[in-house]
Amino acid sequence: MVIVGILSIGFVVLAILLVLVRFVFDLRLTAIQQEADHSQLFRRKINHLRKIEQARHIRYLLIICLMIGIGLAILIGSFLVLMDKQQKLTAQNQIDHERIIYLEKQQKQLMANIPLKKYPEEGIGLEEYEWEKWSEEKKDVNLQRQIESAISKRSAQYFDSFDTKVSLSTPKTISLQLKGYTDDDASREMIKSNLDAFAKEAEKVSQLNNIHVRMITSVSKEKQVVYSVNYSRKKSEDKFNKQNVSEQNLKNSGEKG
Repeated sequence: MVIVGILSIGFVVLAILLVLVRFVFDLRLTAIQQEADHSQLFRRKINHLRKIEQARHIRYLLIICLMIGIGLAILIGSFLVLMDKQQKLTAQNQIDHERIIYLEKQQKQLMANIPLKKYPEEGIGLEEYEWEKWSEEKKDVNLQRQIESAISKRSAQYFDSFDTKVSLSTPKTISLQLKGYTDDDASREMIKSNLDAFAKEAEKVSQLNNIHVRMITSVSKEKQVVYSVNYSRKKSEDKFNKQNVSEQNLKNSGEKG
């Protein structure tokens, strides 16, 4: 499309140059005619030349119109092609958006059918992972992704989350981002209790000193609850302290309810 744009602009610029050349040539002939020190024969030759050039003006005018027309045709054609592609992309984006909404509804229904479980006393096996390799200066990226994926899958049923994201990108810190759907206060309290139990199990992992949790629970189409909490400790042998606990009722627009 860049080449097409350059070609169309080139035609227009060339047409403008031709107009300027013919205009300068005509001004030069007029200036020569107005000079008083020329013979009668020379004046007749100049008049004859001017008539010839005036006839050429018409041909050049047609050429200029043709060049401008070609340039405009290329621009209009390019615009129509872009509009067609834009409409197709818009239609495809709409289809993809509807498909995503449908899949989210299916996922929510699936999670609703799976009962929320109490966090097991024996934990979910956080100590099983190779945390030593993760905490090294040269981190194993593949190992980090494996740990994140495993924790996400194992913990989802205890946090009633249809979209669980676990991140270990920050040193000695694990971040949980949870998204769920429930209108039951008892279930939300149970999830909070399960998060406390998760932090309790994480105390056994000496490489972790911070746990950041952000949970978004959709209560209805118009309302959602955002719960945030941090667990931290200074030394690996210490217990986690619960800090910065906050809970907000938000509308779908992001405003406080």
